[in-house]
Amino acid sequence: MRRVLASFVFALLPATVAAETPEPAPRPAGAQDERATPAPVVRAPLPDRLDGRAAVRGCPVDSECQRWQDELREFEIEAFSPEAGPWRDGETRRPSAPARGVKPTDLRPDLPWLADLELPDLPVVWDSRVIDYLVFYKEDPRGRRIMRGWLERQGRYRDMIVKALRRAKLPEDLLYVCMIESSYDASTYSRVGASGLWQFMPAGGRIYGLAIDRWVDERNEPIASTEAVLDYWADLHQRFGDWHLAMAAYNAGYGAVLKGIARFNTNDFWALLDYENALPWESSIYVPKALAAAIVGRNRAVFGFDDIKDAPAEAWDDVTVPKSITLATIATAAGTSLDEIKRLNPHLRRGRTPPGRSFVVRVPRGGGERFAARLGELRGDWEKFDTYVVGYGERFEDVATQFGISRSKLKELNEVEHESEVTGGTILVVPRVSEADRRANLEKAKDELYGSGVDHKPGEALIVPVPDKDAHEEGKRRVFYRVVFGDSLTGVARAMGVKVATLAKWNGLASDAKLHPRMVLQAWVADDWREAKANVRLLDETRILVVTRGSKEHLELSEARTGRERVEYTAKKRESFEQIGKKFGLGKRDVARINKKSPDTVVEPGETIVVYKVVDHTRSDRAEKQWKQLPKAERKKAGATKKPETKADAKPKAEKDDGKKAEASKAEAPPVEEADADVGPVTTPE
Repeated sequence: MRRVLASFVFALLPATVAAETPEPAPRPAGAQDERATPAPVVRAPLPDRLDGRAAVRGCPVDSECQRWQDELREFEIEAFSPEAGPWRDGETRRPSAPARGVKPTDLRPDLPWLADLELPDLPVVWDSRVIDYLVFYKEDPRGRRIMRGWLERQGRYRDMIVKALRRAKLPEDLLYVCMIESSYDASTYSRVGASGLWQFMPAGGRIYGLAIDRWVDERNEPIASTEAVLDYWADLHQRFGDWHLAMAAYNAGYGAVLKGIARFNTNDFWALLDYENALPWESSIYVPKALAAAIVGRNRAVFGFDDIKDAPAEAWDDVTVPKSITLATIATAAGTSLDEIKRLNPHLRRGRTPPGRSFVVRVPRGGGERFAARLGELRGDWEKFDTYVVGYGERFEDVATQFGISRSKLKELNEVEHESEVTGGTILVVPRVSEADRRANLEKAKDELYGSGVDHKPGEALIVPVPDKDAHEEGKRRVFYRVVFGDSLTGVARAMGVKVATLAKWNGLASDAKLHPRMVLQAWVADDWREAKANVRLLDETRILVVTRGSKEHLELSEARTGRERVEYTAKKRESFEQIGKKFGLGKRDVARINKKSPDTVVEPGETIVVYKVVDHTRSDRAEKQWKQLPKAERKKAGATKKPETKADAKPKAEKDDGKKAEASKAEAPPVEEADADVGPVTTPE
């Protein structure tokens, strides 16, 4: 395929080149060209988008992506994995715990340079693993490439981190833990969910005061995360009283280290490494890796890195924006690029500042005054928007309708990939509309909500099946909640102030049941409970019809909505399901499903079964299909012969008018979970 494409391109190339730069006429040998040699064309840099290129390559343009991590892991498996083969002394065992006071040259007399190294302010125990890392960084091309990149990038945040560590009276060379964790990339995320310079996990970040929500992740904010990690390091050292154990706990979690200490009854980190299943393998090399990195940092000349030019320290001006503003608008006001604003604010997750409040943003050093002067000129870019707190039970399309915007535009405005991300309590940016328009739109949204039941027509009550329509709870009132994308029993129960198990019991569900859109939950709440205060959207009881799930009333109402009548058919003679079904336009499998029996069932005389009879074939596609399968004689008896109403006809006029292009309507199509579930099996049943 590549050869075909290449030949096609080369076939076109001469014509293309000729059109742009005409071929000069041939000259006799030795003839002088009287024309001046044209100056070479110097093209301006193409206006590429660094964020788009990062999406293509999978990491920032100025980053080596995962290459350093892959190469480092390759070395670690070669050097330290028990499966990698014998150790240096030829035995297939792990190295014994190092003796206290041993010199590095005692372990490696062939490396005299080890004797003259300046040591970091972290305690160093000379272990073969530490030396192996030092040799890797000094002699292995992979190690040299990794360390050079680390040391170059260190300049971005070194001064800020070291000053913070000094202020907290912590070892300055914890700076090198940051190096091996993130390579000083504040925007990096790990495969397991850790993030930022110090690779906090979400739970750990929240423990130490870092805000993590839809709009902001302070784990990626260099100053805030460094302030948080000061307390974390202090707590770990307080717990273990030893920096090696503290670093192991930083890597594996303090619980894993405590378990190893208790299991083998020793708090000597290096001794624990010699016992089977005492500490994770990762931790056994994590501490030596951090110590080795700190030693290299203290001895750049010895390792051949004294020529490195540090990246300049990050510098910025803090500016305050009054409300949610796009980063693109901020970049314009500050006279810089969008990529630069994103780089300085890696904690902003959605391409704009958080809605509902003022926010401090970083702009390049010297851009603060320009920003303040120009922000007012760009007022139209941000003053036309407001913020809105989504209620529990409120559909994404309801919000879009309220504010006169399409679902796709609302998703784009808030960088929403899937509507399940938007749950009760989520703050969204919405267009500014007048209160009168919003009220009118809200009524339209309500009509669309109550008109979205299965086989539902505008103006009809929404059928709500529950385990027992007559159930009650003493001293409480019953309310009804319609499930939306992203809802869980836990979230709904919390919003309504009830227990998960109780809510599940009221609705005949398992406590771990997954909720699906269009389900309706019933709950009993205290008389003084108010949905507005709890930010919950409940169904209007005047617009719903509560029935007992699976009752005759429920079944008859449901079938009436499809244009069919539930009929109890008594056989006068011996008949098969296939024979009976033909009388009503049903297949034998339809009859079998209705009666929960085998398709090959034969009904004896006097035996009664249930069938569905078409009474209005214009009511639904299902009834139309069944009506067409009726014998002609029966079809006349079935009634209406007017043109069947299509799905488009059944939609409210406002919905039909919304979206003038086919592409737009395609973009606004409801998600699969909200679509009509009346579809057949994927494969033909046997």
